[in-house]
Amino acid sequence: MRFSLGAAATVLLASRAAAKAVYAHYMLGGVTPSHAQIDVDQAKALGIDAFAVNIGETSASWALNALEGLFAAAQKSNFKLFISMDFYQQHDINAFTKLAQKYVGNSAYLRIDNRPVISTFSMGGYTVDQIKSWTWKSLADVVYFIPNADTAPGYNDPSTFVRNWADAVDGFFGWESAWPSGGRQPANVSSSVDSAVMRAAHGVSKTYMAPLSSLQFKACCGGHYYRIGEVNLPQRMQQLVDLQPDMVEVLTWNDAGESHYIGNNWPETLTNNPEITAYSSNQVWPHTAWQPLIQSFITAYKGNDRFAPVKGASASGAMWYRTVLTTANCNKPSAWQSARDSVNYAIIFGDDVSNTKIRVTTDGHVLSEVAAKPGLNYAAVDGMRLGAQKVEVVKNGAVTLKATSTANVDNNSDCYFNYKVVGFK
Repeated sequence: MRFSLGAAATVLLASRAAAKAVYAHYMLGGVTPSHAQIDVDQAKALGIDAFAVNIGETSASWALNALEGLFAAAQKSNFKLFISMDFYQQHDINAFTKLAQKYVGNSAYLRIDNRPVISTFSMGGYTVDQIKSWTWKSLADVVYFIPNADTAPGYNDPSTFVRNWADAVDGFFGWESAWPSGGRQPANVSSSVDSAVMRAAHGVSKTYMAPLSSLQFKACCGGHYYRIGEVNLPQRMQQLVDLQPDMVEVLTWNDAGESHYIGNNWPETLTNNPEITAYSSNQVWPHTAWQPLIQSFITAYKGNDRFAPVKGASASGAMWYRTVLTTANCNKPSAWQSARDSVNYAIIFGDDVSNTKIRVTTDGHVLSEVAAKPGLNYAAVDGMRLGAQKVEVVKNGAVTLKATSTANVDNNSDCYFNYKVVGFK
């Protein structure tokens, strides 16, 4: 793109080898400086390398203040940030110019090949020439551009698509492949699209960033839908360790509206969104118990190795479940038929799993008891009933770890398809 073809291939192939990294998509809200610092420090402790800061509001004082606080926190903790232009919220690419120019020189701004990284949410309908024009005029073409391209025309033909865009971008970022295609029956997530796009991208010396996520559930802002969660997260974790893409982006750190968060949904970022708070608040719907799984995934992915428990633990993981059955008489989201009435878990063990079993109980009834294996164990155990849920690790007949439901499954009139996520103790 900026060198002769041979030089570009050499440099970019080298950058692929060095760029193995995990980022997390971060929705910019009116976060306070102290909460921004907590987010940065928690993410860094997991092994996350940077936040992709989703920006849709480019001029409001709350957004500018929050961004300033995030960069201050990142500088303090030697963490990185980069801009992700949200073209669904802000359609004009030129509205991002001043922000990009202000922050790309910041010491906390992420660079690849010594070029500041910029990503997007959607392609915004922009053409190759329009993107090239913006990067030249705004940043003198000194940018590592890796847009979310999977809703752009032609993406279903990766070879042709990446060749057409190769002169305007440095890599390609998927989004939709984080979950199964929407439907009315349970389905497993697939890495076939990731594999095809990555192969095509590498063929023109570009990188590929793959998405990792848990579920989608939205009941606000004119949207009401569900995309299967169940064991989507651990399935996808294993796929990406096997696939070894150049980069991974966790979707997301804090998207409360779509329920696929692993971090904090701070109240000051949701003050005008009581609909979202009802099904995604930190207090009632925390997802931080997924973080040990993410930490183990990051270590396995970066090391191209098998899964191991977080340092110092014999096992680590989480249980998650919905508080409403699919048979409930309530206002269900679209595609609710893809959901399963299951107790879900993922547990990562070390080598010593002798006489160790994983036992799943619903309303006092044992649904499943299976032998544990070293590494990643996960399952969606069907047959969940009304009442309490529990997953136990049993070694030599004694319970050594357990995760117990924080709220009973009931005939929930709210019909929230978000998950209760519970860690093992």
